[in-house]
Amino acid sequence: MKKPRARNLLSAFCLLASLFTVACVNSSIIGIIGEAVMLPCPCMLPIKPDQLYLYWQIQETVVDAFINGEASRSHQDRMYRNRTKLFVRENSTCSLLLSQLSVKDEKTYECHHGSLHITRDDVSLLVAANYTSPVLQVPGEQPRGRYTCTATGGFPEATIHWLLDNQPLPWNPKPQQSVLDESTGRYNVTSTLAANISQDSTLTCIVENKRLQVNLSQTLNSPSTQDTPQNHIVIPLVVVSCCGVIVVVCLGIAMMRRYLRTSRRTIHHNNTVV
Repeated sequence: MKKPRARNLLSAFCLLASLFTVACVNSSIIGIIGEAVMLPCPCMLPIKPDQLYLYWQIQETVVDAFINGEASRSHQDRMYRNRTKLFVRENSTCSLLLSQLSVKDEKTYECHHGSLHITRDDVSLLVAANYTSPVLQVPGEQPRGRYTCTATGGFPEATIHWLLDNQPLPWNPKPQQSVLDESTGRYNVTSTLAANISQDSTLTCIVENKRLQVNLSQTLNSPSTQDTPQNHIVIPLVVVSCCGVIVVVCLGIAMMRRYLRTSRRTIHHNNTVV
């Protein structure tokens, strides 16, 4: 019998809140997946804590509540258990700390607070996650190279841009591939570019996370010279030069030993004659 009463109490509060709401403020905030975020809600009216009614909810889903001077979590939805903390009347706020953020937390939260008159403040929570540093893969020995730029573990879906000598490409790369990891709710993005890049050019791929306003880049200098024939010529020349030096040193040591032996024989012969 407790659950129906709780539902009736909650429904009655929601109905009263809709009838007697005197103000509504909309704001948005960005939280990082896996971390905590503070959802702000000002409650600057001169209300004593034991007379304050505070409900954080999403439509009829209760996130957290504070009634008659104490926290009330009997109606709290399972999704938010052990993840919330209310900052009642601290610095004139009724803010909610929501921890262990996930993609599922991206919703609009309603803060209902007051005593005789209920005020509602809406907070739109957007979640995001940084991508890893992009990896730029260089093609092998092909007449037309295929360059691949990959970044993983971010949210929302990022956009990959290509620059040639710090300028946008004069042609369009292949459509970007985005894969959503259902276990984490994060994206892995990949872009492939088929092009002939000259030896004196610079190729850059940029991963843009618009929500976080973060751009991650990777630059490749002179990509066509990564494995050129000149490299194969230089290495044998270095080996030959080293061998030549070794031969000269060995000949010098041999000549020095021969000179010392001849000198010793001459000195011994002179001593014998005397």
